[in-house]
Amino acid sequence: MTKIYEKFPEITDVKAKVLSKKFVNNNTYLILDKTIFMPQNDTLLDEPGHIGGRKLLSVEKKRDNIIHLVEGRENRTNLLLSLDKEARFHNLYYATSFSLFKIFYSSYYKAERISFKLYEDYGDIIITNPSRDFDPNLIEELINYAIDKGLNLNLDKGIVELKSIGKTINNLISFDNTYKIKSFEIKEALVEENRTVISFKAGNE
Repeated sequence: MTKIYEKFPEITDVKAKVLSKKFVNNNTYLILDKTIFMPQNDTLLDEPGHIGGRKLLSVEKKRDNIIHLVEGRENRTNLLLSLDKEARFHNLYYATSFSLFKIFYSSYYKAERISFKLYEDYGDIIITNPSRDFDPNLIEELINYAIDKGLNLNLDKGIVELKSIGKTINNLISFDNTYKIKSFEIKEALVEENRTVISFKAGNE
């Protein structure tokens, strides 16, 4: 199966061939030769979609396959896949921003762990035991500098690299150039006993 979202996440419509199917309770499980749909996760927002005009109910990863569940009984061999472009780009703005944040943060500071959670209109980056001299404004300036310069991002096997600066793990999705993020703004930096929570906005918002 070709996972189009790994290299070309901006594609939101594509035709695919059904490799196998299974009917359960008047719904259909499908394995396709290619997909634009990411398996559902606890970090990004769900991306509504359709396969062959049928509502997509769930997307799960099992071994090396992506299992799609759609409403109704689907018997066709060739199907059009389409997902909500606004939802996909919302996820891309924030997931790519998180990758840049980690790359620049690790160039200057240390932390026990850095995690991310996306909401409908903002994202939270949670830094566990950050360096005492951590300056959120510096990271914000660096990210916006990268956006202005339009730097290439290399994506390969779950790794995002900003050449000559650094790389980080990204098992989500990412743009291939920093300018596509459009904007990055830290709205709040909440300092707690063992962690700092960075609330930010990105993209067109």
